[in-house]
Amino acid sequence: MEFYRTFIGLPVKVGDRLLEARQELIKALTGERISWVDPARYHVTLRFIGDTKISVVGEIGDSLLKEVGFPRKRYLQLENLGSFGPRKKPRVIWIGFEKTPFFDFLKHDVDRALGACGIAEAEQPFRAHLTLGRVRNLKNLPGYYQTIERMKERFGDRILFDRLVYYRSEPGLRGPVYTPLKQMEFPD
Repeated sequence: MEFYRTFIGLPVKVGDRLLEARQELIKALTGERISWVDPARYHVTLRFIGDTKISVVGEIGDSLLKEVGFPRKRYLQLENLGSFGPRKKPRVIWIGFEKTPFFDFLKHDVDRALGACGIAEAEQPFRAHLTLGRVRNLKNLPGYYQTIERMKERFGDRILFDRLVYYRSEPGLRGPVYTPLKQMEFPD
């Protein structure tokens, strides 16, 4: 194999409040074809790279260490449960975060580090979010949106951000397997 499928993200551990709300959402959307993300895999993707030559993996890790200004560890507030995708065919159920320059500064530094390795910036706009599930097919579109709207307030929680991770992603029987290639801890 000459390539790894890679991305750069911020791993998160969620608390009981969010896990309870997640279970309530899953129950409310029973019967819909939604692939729910395992909470052990929750992260905020700063940059999806995709197929990456194994020969440049080390260079990318080194460039991240050199170019990224690592912020202090911090808690940020989750808010805004919603969907990505066309209104008639949503693709992703997600939760956003409070307005803060935290993600934009990190994203900028990550893009600069990747640019130093010859990897062009992504064309799609960036929006920091936590993916809860991927919508495969919906039987009851109005019911789906009513559930999302009704549950918006249930997902307010504070999340600790304490490190940046350069990951390898491999397909697995129970979802992707994420292997850290390089971890960079934020200072206290």
